[in-house]
Amino acid sequence: MALFTKWKMFFILAGTAIIFILIYQAKHFDSKNLNIYEKIAEGDSYNYLIIGDSIGRGSGAEEKEMRWFNQLEAIIEEEYRSNGRRQSIVQSGATAFEGIYKLQHTHMTRSMDLIFIVFGENDRKYMDPEKFAFFYEKLIRNAKELHPDAELVTIIESPLRQEPYADSIKRLSIHYGAKYLDMRIPFKESGMLTEQLTSDMVHPNGNGYQLYAYSIFEMLKKNIEKRSRIAQFPKPLFKNQSFLLTDKGKPSRTEGFQLKRGIYISDRPGEILEFEFSGPLLGIKTIRSEEGGMMNVYIDGEYVRSVSTWWPFERERYLYITSGLEDTRHTVRFETIKEVSARNVSQRSTIQISSIIVAEDS
Repeated sequence: MALFTKWKMFFILAGTAIIFILIYQAKHFDSKNLNIYEKIAEGDSYNYLIIGDSIGRGSGAEEKEMRWFNQLEAIIEEEYRSNGRRQSIVQSGATAFEGIYKLQHTHMTRSMDLIFIVFGENDRKYMDPEKFAFFYEKLIRNAKELHPDAELVTIIESPLRQEPYADSIKRLSIHYGAKYLDMRIPFKESGMLTEQLTSDMVHPNGNGYQLYAYSIFEMLKKNIEKRSRIAQFPKPLFKNQSFLLTDKGKPSRTEGFQLKRGIYISDRPGEILEFEFSGPLLGIKTIRSEEGGMMNVYIDGEYVRSVSTWWPFERERYLYITSGLEDTRHTVRFETIKEVSARNVSQRSTIQISSIIVAEDS
């Protein structure tokens, strides 16, 4: 009888355990089918991605905990008991072009429920509003292609003063059903001076990022209450959106540049590196550093722009050069010059080029 009772208890406990496992799995499966607003409301964990520039990475905050995303995570956890897992594709000084390249070449470890896109302030220095809009849309489309179930939140950065760039973000956000947030408005309505909200008149400090965090939270909360739909994937506004940014590393001509560990290096003015390429746009993969010099860029013999490779610390960067070229064969020439950035106090001028970046039909 005692043996029978033990077996009976064993089967009861085993059956109970199986039921709990099935309930957990069912809940976990259902959680996978929830959108970001439903997950937060249910107190489930969520995955989110930030693609952006220095503000995207929280530069200017006095402590790590004061970055906008750290503050946002804390607010959501306190309000809903929902925890966020973050992945970042961010770089100080980056443009949407660099965001596209890094997104296309970054391994994703999980599917995202929410994606923040934070660009504009740097883009205005390198491209006109229409070209910015073209790359911004490409970034949106790549993000939705990789994570079709993710909500998109586009941020108009607080220091952006050029209205055409902000208008491009609004127009594309509305087209895709993304939720845009104009952070210039909370900064203005706060009644605080720029000096009180930023570390350098551009990048928010802890107080400024608190405005970012609470503004984003209020927008998310409003959409939770409204049971809002997430961003969709309609036809593009701009043509020729199906391309992949790829590297072309073999030059057609070198004068003075030395190849070291896969990088073409020059530390004297007047040296030349040329590449042949096809297509309407061009970027460059380069090493920026404290010793970074300057070079002039010529395409098919015509001067396009000067590029500085100075940066306060060494980083591999993916810089926009130009777009809107005829979709034919071209020659680009990089020519080192004597002038350097005013911030380069190293007494050296070094150019390091890994490859050019071109568009391939995807």
